[in-house]
Amino acid sequence: MILFFIIIMFLCWGSFLNVVGHRLITNQDIVFLPSHCPHCKTPIAWHDLIPVFSWIWLGGRCRTCHAPISYLYPFIELFTAITGLLLLLCVPYPYWIAYFLIFSALIVSIRTDLEHMLLSQYMNIYLIPFCILACFLGMLPLSPVDSIVGAACGYGFLFALSYICKILTGKECIGEGDADLLAFIGSFTGIIGCWISLTIGSGIGSILGIAYLVYSGKNQGTKIPFGPFLAIGAIIYVLFQDQIVSFIFF
Repeated sequence: MILFFIIIMFLCWGSFLNVVGHRLITNQDIVFLPSHCPHCKTPIAWHDLIPVFSWIWLGGRCRTCHAPISYLYPFIELFTAITGLLLLLCVPYPYWIAYFLIFSALIVSIRTDLEHMLLSQYMNIYLIPFCILACFLGMLPLSPVDSIVGAACGYGFLFALSYICKILTGKECIGEGDADLLAFIGSFTGIIGCWISLTIGSGIGSILGIAYLVYSGKNQGTKIPFGPFLAIGAIIYVLFQDQIVSFIFF
């Protein structure tokens, strides 16, 4: 029963993160605006707001106008529940609160980048002071200095890579939002965690990106958001950092 209650709470939190992600980018009120269909603007009844199950029951469409409702809603809800459970199982309890808030910001970034190819600074670089403070208070397993250096290195690396890429190709290869996101990741993982998160994210992104292009038949010029893979790489590192570090530096 306790496990069931925890899962329901994480699913509901994932539903809230969906709202935050969608409204943050579309510049809508997050707190006071009632839930409504993004197409016909009809208010959504409570029984159509049950995480995952309502989307499945309605066939992924609005009850009123029958317009399609994005698959991102159940995906983010399930991803939040799975990530939350792994957080409780894999991370020491003194760090739960800070990582829970950090993971929430990363999940919002996943949502906004997948839907709009945009990353809000409210969910990455503006949270770096929080991570530094959390390190100072012992809520994260880093020193404040490691947090600051990790953030600076994360931003600097992607910024330099983007600059070099633009000189060589004449095109924007990496968005500024990705540099902001990696700076945020570095602020709660340090230099090593920042590098490993980037490596994991790049690997996953390359595999899934190639698979998507092959499956969809689109050309290599198709833009694919990199932020979700960076965020997933950071989450994987935090959850399994002892195993990953031991494997790399064995």
